[in-house]
Parts: sequence; structure tokens; C-alpha cells
Amino acid sequence: MIEPDPYQITSVEELRTYYDLPNPLIVASKLDFLHDHMLHYMRLAPFVAIASETGAGLDCSPRGGDSGFVKALDRRTVAFADWPGNNKLETFSNIIADSRAGLLFITPQLDIFLRINGEAIVTRDPAVLALLHEQGKAPKAAVRIAVKEAYFHCGKAFRRSGLWNPDKWPAVAGFPSVGRVLTDMTKVTEYTSDELTEWYEHELKEGLY
Repeated sequence: MIEPDPYQITSVEELRTYYDLPNPLIVASKLDFLHDHMLHYMRLAPFVAIASETGAGLDCSPRGGDSGFVKALDRRTVAFADWPGNNKLETFSNIIADSRAGLLFITPQLDIFLRINGEAIVTRDPAVLALLHEQGKAPKAAVRIAVKEAYFHCGKAFRRSGLWNPDKWPAVAGFPSVGRVLTDMTKVTEYTSDELTEWYEHELKEGLY
């Protein structure tokens, strides 16, 4: 539970006293369909994060694939495949319980995001799955989203983070192996940290599809 904060902002009206109104151009650029530039961006994007409702809160999960792995079925519908993961099926379970979903697309080197909000379903429609083959593999299921909002989001987060600038990347050599992280967090005794790291690296190489 969040501790009481005497400086908490409790209304949108109060919040607005600290910020300017958005530029009308930005407001007008939010669409309920996929513009040609959005379709172009999707064809370039190899990564998307999907937000869904858990019932107890919110969840955000990453998805990746070949550039353009999220397909536009038409200007108001997108779909992407499910590939091997941790088998917790959290996103799928969330969507089955609550169809609201949001997508955040990222394309390396481009200082702009694409965002899509809409209603999602989990489907095994053969026609949809046939469009989503990757690396010669067919997915077991897919997410299909009816677009309610689509818009570009400015890339100031990229510039602040230096994500595309190797000179600003942090030194990560001191971060522990995945195996060490798992053994420390779960206190597992059946496997050593080296064995878990070897398993993880194997899955990254051989278990993508």
C-alpha cells in the first residue's frame, strides 16, 4: 500500500495547473485507424510491449520478432503471434478476462514511438496464424487487436536515455548471470547457477520459435 503523501496531486484539475495544454497538432494526430506512416513504422519495428489488465492491476509484457512481426490485417486491426516463453500465459489470461490492451512499438535508431490502444482477443483463426509464420514455424495462437487509438509518441525518452547512443550505455559487466539471479531469488537447490545459466542461454539460442 502506498504511504500517505501530503504533496499528492489528487485531481486532473490540480495537475493541469502545473502543465501547459497539449499542442492542438498533437491532439489532432491521434487517429482511430492506421495511417500509412504508422503502417510503415510497424513494418520496421522488431519490438513491442503490450499492456493488459490483470484484475488486480496492470501488466506490461515484451514481444519481439523479425521487423514487421506485428501485422496489420487492415487499417483498424493488428495481430501478432505467440512464441515460446515462460508458459505463465499472463498476457493471454489477462486478455481473455479483460479485452483492453495497449501496444508500444520501438524501432531502433528512430526517435519516435508508435502507440496503439484497443480491444484484444486471443485467436487460433487459421487465416491469421498463416500470416504470422516466422522462421518456418507456425504459432499456437495469436493476439488480434481492434484499433481504437493510434498515434506517434515523441522520442524524448530515447534522447534522455541515450538508448541508441553506445557512448551512453551503462557498464553491465558487474551484473550477475541469469543463473545466479534465479538461485539467489528462488533458493533453488536442484540446479547450480552455472547449470541454470547454461539452460537459459540454450533457450535463447534454440527455443525462440
